[in-house]
Amino acid sequence: MSAVESEQTQVPQSGGRTPKDMALSLGVLLIPVLLLVLGYRLFYGWDAAVTVDPANAIESAGRASLAPLPGVAPDGWQTVTAKYADGVLRIGYLDPDGAGAQLVQSRAGAQALLGAELDGKAQADGETVVGGVTWQRYLGPEGRTALLRTAGNTATLLVGENADLTALAAAVTR
Repeated sequence: MSAVESEQTQVPQSGGRTPKDMALSLGVLLIPVLLLVLGYRLFYGWDAAVTVDPANAIESAGRASLAPLPGVAPDGWQTVTAKYADGVLRIGYLDPDGAGAQLVQSRAGAQALLGAELDGKAQADGETVVGGVTWQRYLGPEGRTALLRTAGNTATLLVGENADLTALAAAVTR
């Protein structure tokens, strides 16, 4: 037997790596990732929502002559998204219980806005008067509810699931 043949027979078929080596390699990779996740949770609040100031989006909508513009969110509510693009103002909120709601405001017709936001599956459910303003109430798919009003040529739609839309309507109505 030659020296080359004896060396080949000593190397395991797995390339010299054992399951223990593989477990150690994974451990070396997972420990820093775990430390980063725990550090993020400790220093940045794992469950805390990131809030935004909707002023820039509302000002942009105002410059585009969208009126009436919404007011500030009710006490205890958090504004989590705000964007004005393509003639549509969208502001996302979280109520004190963590339920989400969204304000959508546009010059598109009220029924077109309602159909676009609720996939054309909204069913009328009467009216709600909030602060002297009449809102049309709708039931949408997946347990969502909506309040819709038209002021001038602007339609305002509030959509939410398990959120108190009447409190939001009272706060954003000017």
